[in-house]
Amino acid sequence: MIIKKRPIITWLLNPETPGFQPGLTIIASQNIKNHEILNTDLERLKEIRAMRPKWGLPELVMPSFERVMEKSVPAFDKIMPDLFREFSESDECGILIHRDNGTFVYGFGDGQLQTWFFIERNGHSLFHFYAEYEFTNGEPKLLIADSILYDDNLFIGTIQNRIDEITKRVEYIAIYLAVKKYIKVETVIVPQGTFTAVEGTPLEYVEKKKVINQSGQEVIVMDSKWFKKIINDNDIPVRGFFRMQNKKNSDGEWYKELIFVDPFIRQGYHRNAKIEDDM
Repeated sequence: MIIKKRPIITWLLNPETPGFQPGLTIIASQNIKNHEILNTDLERLKEIRAMRPKWGLPELVMPSFERVMEKSVPAFDKIMPDLFREFSESDECGILIHRDNGTFVYGFGDGQLQTWFFIERNGHSLFHFYAEYEFTNGEPKLLIADSILYDDNLFIGTIQNRIDEITKRVEYIAIYLAVKKYIKVETVIVPQGTFTAVEGTPLEYVEKKKVINQSGQEVIVMDSKWFKKIINDNDIPVRGFFRMQNKKNSDGEWYKELIFVDPFIRQGYHRNAKIEDDM
């Protein structure tokens, strides 16, 4: 897997550079009005960039991590309004690198998630759209300009399909942050310009076991090796208990006899996590 240079990331992480990064541009829209809307949204990100928020290193989400995210959706969905408030209080923000040539820039504030989506194409970061997501009385609400939503150059499918797709991307960020914060995960920092092996990563989860970073800065790889094997190396005390024991009499016939097993110490164990057994 190769992490190529992305102009949006270079631009965000170098706020002292004036103007816009070469290669950072706006995707072609259906009319001049939508181009102006996208330009305004990108200018808003420029203003935020000037405030030097703590973006942290860009984070690449691996397939194994996404599997954990998928498994966690039912649990986190129930407390999503609370998570939004929590992430807003801590001013969570960051940059997500997606393997489908997408870059997500996000930030929380006032109980709302603000997101800028970019498409990476031929060395260019094309600004695709901006959306906001919040909860009102516990109900989710997606905020995006109607003319952007109806632009056939920007989206395909029915209007409902477009809303569903945008909502899916926004919720992806929220679930990602929840898993990152509340579930034990593995992170690997990939230096610039070198192949880095993601040790112990089965090929079922990752297309390749090595990552080369050509992005121009370090990148954090979000993996979930912890989820692949359950390991307990501690001694486990077991209390005494009764059980029916199979025995054979002098005539070679089997019968059961109630016996008491004294307390003992059981050694730890290693076993595959259920997700591996299913696969």
